[in-house]
Amino acid sequence: MEKTNIHQLFKKFVDNRCTEHEIDRLMVYFGHPSSYAQLRKMIEQELAVLSDSSSSRSIDKIVHKVDRRMSSTFEALRNEEKKKKRNLHIIRWSAAAACLLFASIAFWQNAEKQSPLPLVAQGIPDSTGEILPGKEQARLTLYNGEQYEFGNSDDPIQGKDNTILRYVDGKLVYCESNEDEALQWNVLDVPKAGTFAMQLPDSSKVWLNANSKLYFPNRFPKNERSVKIEGEVFFEVRPDKKRPFKVQTGDLHISVLGTSFNVRAYQPAHIATTLVEGRVQLDYQGQTLTMSPGENVFIASDGRLKLRRIDIESATAWKEGYFYFKDETLAKILQDVVNWYDLTISIGGTLPDTRYSGSIDRNSNLSGVLNMLSAVAGLDFERNGNHLTVKLKNNR
Repeated sequence: MEKTNIHQLFKKFVDNRCTEHEIDRLMVYFGHPSSYAQLRKMIEQELAVLSDSSSSRSIDKIVHKVDRRMSSTFEALRNEEKKKKRNLHIIRWSAAAACLLFASIAFWQNAEKQSPLPLVAQGIPDSTGEILPGKEQARLTLYNGEQYEFGNSDDPIQGKDNTILRYVDGKLVYCESNEDEALQWNVLDVPKAGTFAMQLPDSSKVWLNANSKLYFPNRFPKNERSVKIEGEVFFEVRPDKKRPFKVQTGDLHISVLGTSFNVRAYQPAHIATTLVEGRVQLDYQGQTLTMSPGENVFIASDGRLKLRRIDIESATAWKEGYFYFKDETLAKILQDVVNWYDLTISIGGTLPDTRYSGSIDRNSNLSGVLNMLSAVAGLDFERNGNHLTVKLKNNR
């Protein structure tokens, strides 16, 4: 879609003059996180002109118009999908439209006050009660008891006599201990509302999602490289035929030579592995299974390993800065939201078994994400601090 057409459609959308086909085009174009920067820039350019000549009342009127237009559009889409009895596939639309609205409101408020919005720590409410998205943060506890907190403004290793931790290209690197040192374990702990990446002693790279832990040794012996995890971790393993790389989570053991894969293990009964490149072997309670790229293996309710083909993006998007769901349940989507925004949750009633597909920018504030899910899935959210209560709109 040409840039001129984008600007024209945006103006028509704000003025409530878009046809359904034009809304389709606009939402599809801006429905992927890679387009958000362009969208925000365009909004600022358009609204900078408006703010010079628009009063507070006229700005509020425009915001209300966009809000009303989006609400009616989402409601119509949801009702149409219900009639067709098909899965909803409009979270991506919602993300784009909510980005239009919330980015616009933030800019208008900022322009009117003529002062920058305050920076607030992620994962906690700011002065307005808004909860911001997670950020890069972690605690590293070394085998000798030393602890390092990452994610604050101060560099925890700067100025310290430390021979095992350093930075290379902005990534934390753990340097291997001497061979004569006893094998001991370190723990990298990423809290809710956090994410973190580091390089292991063998130069393999790991990315930890929110609410995850990685247990790794101070050095890898000559015959193998073993780590343990909890939560969700993505691995890029450096090839080494003499030392296979092994990952353990609960009773599941994963063996690789050199590959890229994601492991999700927030709950013992819901462990899943997705292979991006290479080959891996899984062993679980006497069962053995070999994976190929694009395959996902999970533990079924009967305790057996099950293999299926999936969209790889659903397993890698989180480390690239956005949520990506492909035929996912609300339970899975809400679990990701709870971890990323450091929430506790209670469900009022039973969630529908409808499956959803789409993407949401992980840099969005919580209110934007909840508005998207409310419009798409017909949910009501009540928040008390960091506790979220979820109900169906007709379940009061």
